[in-house]
Amino acid sequence: MEAFLLLVEKHKIIAENSGILSLAALKKLKEKNKKVVSVVSGGNIDVLMISSMINKGLIRRDRIFNFSVNIPDKPGELAKVVDLIAQQGANVVKLEHNQFKNLSRFKDIELQITVETNGSEHIQKLTQAFEEKGYEIVRIKSKIN
Repeated sequence: MEAFLLLVEKHKIIAENSGILSLAALKKLKEKNKKVVSVVSGGNIDVLMISSMINKGLIRRDRIFNFSVNIPDKPGELAKVVDLIAQQGANVVKLEHNQFKNLSRFKDIELQITVETNGSEHIQKLTQAFEEKGYEIVRIKSKIN
C-alpha cells in the first residue's frame, strides 16, 4: 500500500500491486546511498481499485479522518461544527446528519464527519478544538485491509 501511494503521490506513476513488489522490497532494505534499479510494471489495474487504494493509504497516513460527534438538536448547531472545522483548516469530505439515528432524539443528533487533514498533528489540533468547545469526538475506525 505504501509503495503504491509513494508512486502515485511523488512520481505520478500508476501500477498494479504485483508490479510494485520490487519497490516495496527496496523500502525494507537497510542499505542507503546505493544505486539500485527497481522494475515497476503492470498498468493493468481497475480504476475503482485505484480509488480504493488511494483512500486506504490516505486513512493510514491520517490524511483522512472519520469521526462522530453529538450536537444539541437546535438550529445553528450544525453551522457551529462546520465553522469549527473550517477554522482548523480541515476540509469536509462527507457529513451525515441523521436526526433519527440517535436514541436520545429529542436531546442530541449524531453527526458522522469525514475530513481531509494534514496528518496526525492536524487531527490532534482538530480534536482539541472540539473538546475546548465542549464536544466529544469519537474516532470511527475504518476497515483497512
